[in-house]
Amino acid sequence: MSQAQIDSMHKAAPVGDDRRRRAIRPAQRRIGSARTLFGVIGRAAMVHASEVALIASLAARLPLRLVDARLDPTPDPLLSAEPQTAPPTRPVLLIHGFCGTKSSWSLLARSLNARGLTFEAITYTPFGTSVDQLADRLIAEVGRILVRTGADKVHLVGHSLGGVVIAQAIADGRLTGLVDTVVTLGSPFGGSPWANLLPIGEIARALREGSPLLRQLASAPAPDGVRWLAFTATLDIVVPGPRSVPAHAQAETITVGGVGHLGMLLSRQVINHIVAALPACGTVDAVPA
Repeated sequence: MSQAQIDSMHKAAPVGDDRRRRAIRPAQRRIGSARTLFGVIGRAAMVHASEVALIASLAARLPLRLVDARLDPTPDPLLSAEPQTAPPTRPVLLIHGFCGTKSSWSLLARSLNARGLTFEAITYTPFGTSVDQLADRLIAEVGRILVRTGADKVHLVGHSLGGVVIAQAIADGRLTGLVDTVVTLGSPFGGSPWANLLPIGEIARALREGSPLLRQLASAPAPDGVRWLAFTATLDIVVPGPRSVPAHAQAETITVGGVGHLGMLLSRQVINHIVAALPACGTVDAVPA
């Protein structure tokens, strides 16, 4: 073999290697993308599985709640607290969701207590009642806590059905001028597909998409002088997507990733955001990123 042929082979070899490398790179990128996709799907599946398990657990306890009207056999002392400071702070009323109890707010309650905010948690049974009746009770509780604390306004925080109850109470008009901030978490203003799985009960019917109650709330004017924060979760399978956003444009929408419908109650990001958004005396703290 001549020297020229040998030199030609040496020059050709790098070209072949470069072609092989170019052919391998797209495959490596595809493998990396697939791993990322499977990771995202896997995490979402774990969240969904956890949500379904929690919902099943809560649903299994509903018959006991029908027998015991008190609903909360082991109340958490933190779920009704007042700060020791002299000036009255604006109190917070917490309203749980369809299958919830006062204990649903345990983590948030601890943060509110650490902040020195007065708060109480309202509990109820979702059967044998209506959203209107729950709204009447909420209005009465607002009046009672304002008289007791001497505050001028109240903050309202509701999860799922609790947010719809808040919206109905505000639309009633009897809370005008008495509410500072409203926070709703995964509240089915656009209805919940799960409500169709509960064929009985007035509240279940009210939470179906396009129900007379939800249409009425959608057409209600925005509450004057009330800041409204609506939390929605990317992995919420109970109130998916924009269904948890109220119709009036003034509401601030906060989308939380990596959690589901019940997971919002356990999310440190959500809890920190809520606590920072509730001013003690009319000023809003810097909200964490």
